[in-house]
Amino acid sequence: MLALLLLHANKVVSTDRLIDELWGDSPPESAANMLQGYVSHLRKALEPAGGRGEHKLIVSRPPGYVLQIRPDQLDAERFERLAREGSQFLDDGDADAAAERLGAALALWRGGALDDLAYEPFAHTSIERLEDLRLKTLEDRIDADLALGRHDALVGELHELVDEHPLRERLRAQLMLALYRCYRQAEALEVYRGGRRALHEELGIEPGPALRELEQAILRQEPTLGAAAAAPPPVIRRARRRWPLMATGIALAGSATAAAVLVTRGSSTNLEPVAVKPHSVAVIDPARNRVVADIPTGNYPVALAADGTYVYISNFGGGTVSRLLPKQRKLDETFGLSRASDMVAGNGQLWVANGGAPGHTPFGLGSGTVAVLNSGFAVKSFRVGPDINGSEEQTTLAADDSGYSVWAGSQDSRTVRQIDRTTGRTLITIHRIAPGGLAVVGNSSAGDTVWASDPNANLVARIDEHARRIVARIRISNPTRLAADERAVWVVARDRNGSGEWRPTRGTHPAIWRIDPKTDKPVEQIPLPLTPMRIALGDGSVWVTAQRVLSQQGDTIDATIFRIDPATNRIVARIPLRTRAVDGIIVSHGLVWAAVPASQ
Repeated sequence: MLALLLLHANKVVSTDRLIDELWGDSPPESAANMLQGYVSHLRKALEPAGGRGEHKLIVSRPPGYVLQIRPDQLDAERFERLAREGSQFLDDGDADAAAERLGAALALWRGGALDDLAYEPFAHTSIERLEDLRLKTLEDRIDADLALGRHDALVGELHELVDEHPLRERLRAQLMLALYRCYRQAEALEVYRGGRRALHEELGIEPGPALRELEQAILRQEPTLGAAAAAPPPVIRRARRRWPLMATGIALAGSATAAAVLVTRGSSTNLEPVAVKPHSVAVIDPARNRVVADIPTGNYPVALAADGTYVYISNFGGGTVSRLLPKQRKLDETFGLSRASDMVAGNGQLWVANGGAPGHTPFGLGSGTVAVLNSGFAVKSFRVGPDINGSEEQTTLAADDSGYSVWAGSQDSRTVRQIDRTTGRTLITIHRIAPGGLAVVGNSSAGDTVWASDPNANLVARIDEHARRIVARIRISNPTRLAADERAVWVVARDRNGSGEWRPTRGTHPAIWRIDPKTDKPVEQIPLPLTPMRIALGDGSVWVTAQRVLSQQGDTIDATIFRIDPATNRIVARIPLRTRAVDGIIVSHGLVWAAVPASQ
């Protein structure tokens, strides 16, 4: 009944049609009364607070019923909108934005469309339409990833998809191209031959012209395919260049010589140092482990976020947000919004966690609130903590890639809340956790898993969206910021006194802890010689900003970015910024971005 109404949302579905679809040619004599009972049960489930005649979702309207929902409230509609936007970005040549939108669209899926109604005749047409659109969106996302040079990561996924859809020529062409760019020309040609056999055996036809032309282009090793099959793999060339620099940088850590070796602008033949200035954003090329630019922003940048179009920087000292154009690596504009200690961007919204007292921001937003700036520059705020002048970092934010909700933590109210992005309504409130950081991992079938640190309680909590509660508590000394994916949770653990010096006593020195999400157990501790600030995942690595704290007043030097290989749990690069302080970090648009404030 609910599925029928949702498939015809905002349209009247007649009683006769509902009876026909639910019972077919042999409805029971009491079908009309049973239908009224179904409607009553649905109303109680969807609007439990509604009294008789007060229901606004399922409304009686002759000759039947109508389910009234707002635009973009239905996940299928959100998926179709994001898929259209991503496809348009792809047509316009903006692969970064396309990958972000298309990935967000696909992340909304939780299994197949109408899985539990797959054998109901009324659902067949909608299921086929949505599944076909999902597959087309997946192909678009793979095209965007190929345009971004992610062929290495796509090969395994594409092998599975081709096995599942052997007659889908576009997927087969994508696999051939990814293999060719990975210098696996023979395998790419075998994929073509396998497709030709499948098409001939199943349908008695030859591959289409696009697939045939791609085979010939691979045989000719055409430069337009994006790689020369005879060239040695680029990972070998990078390793030969990079590892001597890493070794030199680690041996000379903290010195001007190390900075001159590692912090350079341009190619390997251009050794002009990039001096990262305070009140700017440092831009790091992960292929070379080098700072390639610094972009002046506003006063005291701390937190960063990114979507498919921009990189955002919170300038805590001035209560402003700067917006950067990542491709041009230049400032687009700066506008007054908030003293934000955390930010989340995506789906045309920018969410900020406010720090400081009211009056420090253009909208009077103070501690204990989060605010959202929509694409139309309309600002809404939501209170998540007490209306007091608490810690400037008492509020923190995180979200997964699905775009459905934002999670907000408040140290003062000791809560973590799930907020619906569309309505701003609090969906879940978890009590008795005072988070110093949050990380969200979305799952297509199990919902969000939220990791929250509590430095005062010396624990990291695992929150299950479906269970609506904390399901595990993991002991970690002084945990603060976190980053997580399906494979691991990475936790920043700072020295209690903030000195940043190595301490032999277990659990008191600064380190990065790794938690296994399968067992909810710490499995690795990676000590750091400096005090870690924030952490991010991207480009197959863990990235940590760190600095040496000289005093309780917050004086710092030796701002550095550490790169950790999750396969070995070892630091594989140390990138000095040649400045005194560093804070937020993100990986986006193929680069690493780090906020560089001034030392206090």
